[in-house]
Amino acid sequence: MPAQVPSPEEVASARRIQVWKDFIPLPLRFPLILFIIIVYMFSGGVYMSAVSEMSGSLSWITEDIMMAGYASMTGLTIAFPLLFRILFRFQPRDLLLFSAGVFVVSDYLCMVTDFLPLVVLLSFISGFFKIVGTFVCWSNVQLKITPKRDFAVFFPFLFTFVLGSVQLVNIVTGYSLYAFDWQAMHRITIGTFIVVFALVYFGMRRNYRQGPYIPFKGIDYLGCILWSLWLLCIVFICVYGDYYDWLDGEPIRIAILFAVVLLVMCIQRAATIRHPYISLGTFSQHNMLFIFILFGCMTLMSATATSTQNIFTSAILGFDAQHNADLNWGVLIGIATGTGIFYLAVNRWKWRVKNIVLTGFFSFLLYQTMLYFLIDASTEKYMLYLPLVFKGAGVSLVYTSLTYALAGCVTFVYYFEAMCVIGFIRTSFGAPLNSAILSRLFKYVSLENTASLSGEIDAMHPMAQSFTALYGEFERQILLVSLKEVYGFVVIAAILILLAILASDYRWLLKSRPMLRLSQIWQVVQRQSKQIET
Repeated sequence: MPAQVPSPEEVASARRIQVWKDFIPLPLRFPLILFIIIVYMFSGGVYMSAVSEMSGSLSWITEDIMMAGYASMTGLTIAFPLLFRILFRFQPRDLLLFSAGVFVVSDYLCMVTDFLPLVVLLSFISGFFKIVGTFVCWSNVQLKITPKRDFAVFFPFLFTFVLGSVQLVNIVTGYSLYAFDWQAMHRITIGTFIVVFALVYFGMRRNYRQGPYIPFKGIDYLGCILWSLWLLCIVFICVYGDYYDWLDGEPIRIAILFAVVLLVMCIQRAATIRHPYISLGTFSQHNMLFIFILFGCMTLMSATATSTQNIFTSAILGFDAQHNADLNWGVLIGIATGTGIFYLAVNRWKWRVKNIVLTGFFSFLLYQTMLYFLIDASTEKYMLYLPLVFKGAGVSLVYTSLTYALAGCVTFVYYFEAMCVIGFIRTSFGAPLNSAILSRLFKYVSLENTASLSGEIDAMHPMAQSFTALYGEFERQILLVSLKEVYGFVVIAAILILLAILASDYRWLLKSRPMLRLSQIWQVVQRQSKQIET
């Protein structure tokens, strides 16, 4: 269905953001929505930045906390096909009140309980309602941002807040750990959601809808459960693989068996029922494979900043939670720079998406190369900011441009299912998979370097008289050499990715397909609902 330009009356009404009551001043309505979005982005069950403090307090291993954190991202991913059905079934005020209440309860329980399955489940639910709440907010301010409903304008603004909020969460978590304890972040989140609950309860209109009512009919709930369990199995394998020694551990073999069975069940259900949760046609959409692979490459390039770099800053440089949190400011600046470059590249310079993706991966290459030469015990903190700016720019450029390309390649009927499929690698198991690859590589090169460097130690070594000093220096040198070697491999991978993109001959649109009007989206969803009933 072709998109139409909204009328001036519709734009004027949307810019007033009608979900707010009349007593809310017009200049405050847009900032208040942005405040709610940021608060929702701070939710998530557990905070992976506090992994060491939580594991010490709860007697959990690191993998337990990472599993709960990635369960939240899986819940966020699996919600995409339901977003418009939820939007047309419930009122914005009711959705935000219910989700805020869910976050208050889940954050409190995650703070006080030590029962891991419950924490994983609550984290999954938190991720689901995080995307629901933010989607409701963004749909209310869409025309305020771009009256022409242009993805090239909307996406840079959207991902500046989405990706930037992730860094703000890490910053606030690090500062709260330094000043208080790991539970402080949960108390902060609970307090802010109570404020949001009061703001929505007293400030938003009752009985206000963004579109006509469509009941929940024909939704493939079993398909949603099966895909969720499959994703959680893949996350479990990636997170716990090294702990259980991969295929030598029985839990990993069982998880792989479950993953294979669940995948077969998902595909069989998608092929046999009329309206599956994720249609098989989604996987064959134009350029889906290219975009999926490139998102996988992006998560690989990003994984060094969350795994290998943390080993360097913590074990070699001795950074505490506050100093590690400070480094996220560099990433935050890079994200804002990257989305700004994307906006100018598409709207002013008329670049092809392929060129923007190249620029993003070149930024990743600069980050990896600079870190390779900075891995040294004498590295100062300020030296790390510039590489992290390039890393943030790379993330935002690749993330925004590939999502923009997806919007231009996939029709609306498949768009949110395609976002879910891309989310498999982008926000669900992509990060733990690539972290597992890098951790395995780091372990392998560490063992090799231990064998080679230990041959240099004998009774004539200058530090041979002090075993403690000798062992400490030996361990530090092993870490330095191994980290540099891992970054060297990642630099080679970044170069190969750049060469592969340059050699490819795929074409992406200069201009994405405009966003449909909400009335047109309602017609599409209503038509699908009627087809299900018949």
